[in-house]
Parts: sequence; C-alpha cells; structure tokens
Amino acid sequence: MNHRGGMSVLSPPILVLANDDLLAWILPYGARLMQLWWLRAPEGPRPLTLGFGEPRAYLDDRMSIGAVCGRYANRLADARLTRGHQSWRLDANHPLGHCLHGGAGGFGQRHWRVAAHNATSVTLELESEDGDQGFPGRCQSRVRYSLEGDVLCWQADAEVDEPCPLNLIQHSYWNLDGRSDLLGHRLQVDSASYLPTDVRELPLPARPVDGGHFDFRQPRAISADCVPELDGALLLERGAGAEQAWRQPVASLAVDDLTMTLATDQPLLHVYASAHLRATAPHLGVPHGPGAGLCLETEVWPNGPALGKAVWHEPGKPYRHRLRLQFQAKS
Repeated sequence: MNHRGGMSVLSPPILVLANDDLLAWILPYGARLMQLWWLRAPEGPRPLTLGFGEPRAYLDDRMSIGAVCGRYANRLADARLTRGHQSWRLDANHPLGHCLHGGAGGFGQRHWRVAAHNATSVTLELESEDGDQGFPGRCQSRVRYSLEGDVLCWQADAEVDEPCPLNLIQHSYWNLDGRSDLLGHRLQVDSASYLPTDVRELPLPARPVDGGHFDFRQPRAISADCVPELDGALLLERGAGAEQAWRQPVASLAVDDLTMTLATDQPLLHVYASAHLRATAPHLGVPHGPGAGLCLETEVWPNGPALGKAVWHEPGKPYRHRLRLQFQAKS
C-alpha cells in the first residue's frame, strides 16, 4: 500500500487524506468516508470502518455506509412536515412510510462537488433545490473532513433560503479490531437517558437507561443479545455546550489495542449495531453482516419537527454540526 496515494486497484474519484497516524479515503458520492486506516497498528495499516472495495459499489448501497445523510437524517414520521398552516409531503423511502435519512435521493445518494482538497483535508459542497425530496427551500451544504494527528475531524454546515429542518449526520460503521463482529468492543457513553421507539420505529419520551441495553454509563462490552436491541438515540449530558466545551469526549469505543473517543456539539448520539446489515458487494475491511459494525450517529432529535424541537433553520440561522474522533493506541 502507498499511504499517500492509496492502492493501485483503486482509481479516482477517491480523495486521499494522510498523515503519520491516519489515512482516509473520501468519496464525493454521498460525501462518504470510504475507509479510515490506522497506520500505527501493530500488524500494519488496519481498516477501522466497514466499506466496499470499489467506489462503484456505493451506487447500490442502501445502508448509508460511510455516507453523509440529509437533509434530515433519521426518521420523519409519515414523510410529512407541518409548520403553522403549511405542510410538505416528503419522499417516503422507509418501509413504514417515513422519510428516512432525507429520502431515497437524499444527500448520501448525491454527487458532491470538491471545493478544496489538500494532503490532510477536503471540503465538499452540495446544492439542493427547493422541493428536493419534498423539502422546502434551497439548501447549500458543505462538509469538511480533516486529519489532525490522531484525530479525524468532520464538520457539516448548511444554509437555507426558506425555513427548513436540518439534521446532517456522518454514518460510518466502526469496527476497530478487524474481527468479524463487535463482541470484543467496549462502549461508554455519557448518557443517563435514551429514546425508546414504538412499533413504527418512532421515538417515545425519554426513559432512564438504568440496567438496560442502552446503559453504557460505564464501559461495557457489546454482547450478542445487545446487537438486535441497539438502534436508538441516547441524550448526551454534555452535548450542545459552550464553544470549547463540545471538544470534551462524550463517548468512547475501545478494543484491546485502540480506543476511539468521540466529541460533538450535537445533543444526541444514535447507536446502531447493524442488526439488519447484509452484504451487497465485495467488502473492504470486515465482511458485512449483522453486528459487524457500530454506527455512532451524532444528531439532533429523530422526528424532531413533529415533536416540536428547535430543528428548523431559516435565512440568517445557518446549521452547523461538529464531530471529533480521536484514535489512541493502548499501551
């Protein structure tokens, strides 16, 4: 492998970011993190996410592997928005009639424009017209990936010319040790409550995590019985804080020789243990399957508009989402 140029079997449009600790492959299609390699692994470069071996395989992906989801990630009930006397019908791409991750033609299924690219960062831009997937107004979005030592930084910004709810997320599936499942991983999250879901996969009022599948207040191994249960949002106790406070980690995922710590300015962390993941193409990294990877989706409220949450943005009120992932070897 050539750390600076990628593997010879791969060709553009892969965008390469690299330093002495990490190597990232970014795809403009869906603004995706195709793969993140830990270059200091004892066995040599180790892939840390689930992915496909060829860029064209992502065109058929319906599990948002590595993608940026939007305009509004997670579920919007009955694929409908209502505000005051106005209502909008959205693309209903979920089996239960909801709009999921922005619709079938959402941001994760779009070709983003490369606005800037250097050795350690890339900025991608996307313009979404009024009525795209049913959403109101024109939306201009920017996503930036950057490497800073042993840290991967991700930031999403967006502006609209009419009021519209926004929730852009980064949707990678993490597997830190290269084994076939997550059972060797230990998860910790600063959260005392979570959002259970009803039979339609929509959030119910928050409940304490006490002793349940979502109780990760102390580091705890992901067990086989957890995998089908982990698909829900945890309320972060330090999310959306002061300008500098957001850099304090709110979660960690660890294996025997590596720990990933997560910091964000968003109020919730959706945890999904890939119970419904199926292989659809030759893989890059761990083979795809139930329990093979863990999504840690920093976000605002799922179904937030229907719940009356402050998720609407308008001209002069831009959207921003920051995520910081640090990868540290364990001695």
